[in-house]
Amino acid sequence: MGLFSDVERMGLGGVDMNNVFNEGKKQTSASPSELEQPKETEKKEEDVLFDKSYQCPICDNNFKVKAIRTGKVKLVDQDEELRPIYESHIDPLKYDAVTCPRCGYSALTRYYKPVTTAQLRTIRQEFCANFKGIPEEDGCMSYRGALLRHKLSLICAVKRNAKNSEKAYIFLKMAWLMRGYLEELPADDATREELIQEENECIQKAYEGFQAAFSKETFPMCGMDEMSLRYTMAVLAHKLGKMEDAVRLLAGVLGSKTASARIKDKALVLKDTIKNEVMANK
Repeated sequence: MGLFSDVERMGLGGVDMNNVFNEGKKQTSASPSELEQPKETEKKEEDVLFDKSYQCPICDNNFKVKAIRTGKVKLVDQDEELRPIYESHIDPLKYDAVTCPRCGYSALTRYYKPVTTAQLRTIRQEFCANFKGIPEEDGCMSYRGALLRHKLSLICAVKRNAKNSEKAYIFLKMAWLMRGYLEELPADDATREELIQEENECIQKAYEGFQAAFSKETFPMCGMDEMSLRYTMAVLAHKLGKMEDAVRLLAGVLGSKTASARIKDKALVLKDTIKNEVMANK
C-alpha cells in the first residue's frame, strides 16, 4: 500500500521517499494521585477544544479548525524520544497540522505562514489543482485524520522546497502520531502491523532529514536546541540499530556544558540501555 497511499487515492500523489531531503532541486505518566481519580473527573478532549481562525496563504480563504486551548491540558511526561504525553489521554499532537478546506494547502502550525511568489505558483499548479477535498472531522480529531493532514503538510513542504529540518520534523511527528494510534488500538487489531511498519519508515526518514539539516541549518531547529536534537537523533539511531551513531551523538550531549540536566539524565539512561544491548549480543 505504501505510506502515502491514502493521499494518492485523493489524486494528489505521494512523496518520492528517496528524494524528500534533496536540496536545491526545484520541485515541479500521570502521578498516583491523578490515576486514583474517578474517570468522570478526567478532562474530556472535546471540552478543551476551540475554533482557531486561519487565513490560507495560497487562496486567502478564511477558515477555522479545532485546536487545544493553551494551558488546558497538563503535560505529565515525555517518552524516550521526547514525545509529549498529556493528562487524560488527550493528544494535542493530532491538531498540529492545518489544512485549508478549499485548496488543500497544509502545514504544521509553526509553519503556516506566507509563502514566496514562486512557492505560491508551484503549490497552486502542482498541489491545489489536484486537490479533491478532505474528509471532515466531526469534533475531536481522529489519528487517521491527523496523519492524513500531516502527510499533506509533508507534500506541501516538498513542493515549496522547505528546509530539511521541517520535513524531518513532520516525519517525526507522524511517527509520534502512529505511536499514539497504536496505544489506543486493541492488541488484536489487524492494522497494527502496517502501522508499526509505517512508524519505522517515518523514523528512518526523520533521522535522514535531521542528519541532512544538522550541519547546514542554524539552531534552534524546529523549536529544539542543538543538544535536544542530538539526543533525539541518538534515540532515532538506536531504534534503527545504528548503535555507533547513537553512541557518538550521546557523547556530544554528555560532554556538553550547555545541555540541560534533564537531557543529560535521559542520555545516560539511553547510553546504559545501548551498553546492555551490546553486551547481551556478544
